[in-house]
Amino acid sequence: MGRPVIVGGAERGVVLAATYEARAFGVHSAMPMVTARRLCPQAIVVPPDHTRYHEVSRSVMAAIGEITALVEQVSVDEAFLDVSGARRRLGPPTRIAAELRRRVRAEHGITCSVGIATNKFVAKLASTHAKPDGVLLVAAAATVPFLRTLPVG
Repeated sequence: MGRPVIVGGAERGVVLAATYEARAFGVHSAMPMVTARRLCPQAIVVPPDHTRYHEVSRSVMAAIGEITALVEQVSVDEAFLDVSGARRRLGPPTRIAAELRRRVRAEHGITCSVGIATNKFVAKLASTHAKPDGVLLVAAAATVPFLRTLPVG
């Protein structure tokens, strides 16, 4: 998009999401809107559409459910999947991730990041590292070297 955009409510509300352009000014999720507007007065503020977010979330989670029943949804936009049982049918995790990302983009026009690892903690870190629109596989043997690259605190 190129311009800073903040999804949030009234002045007394909080930031629900911010584009990378807004984040460059220090804006982040859960920040009071009054602070966000002070840090980035040129931002476009968009009111949240919770109904739409839940509709898209349900659709994406349904697509995930077609991959595996072993899903732990942690929010409207985040889930952990165990795809070990789907590999024979769908291929390696990187192929599964690529197909899921393709489908989400095609059906909803949004990007998603995927972290692949042997545990949820490392998968979450890998997904964060892959943002805004990528896949990062951290193989078991690469877990410790990957973690060593991350800042502490």
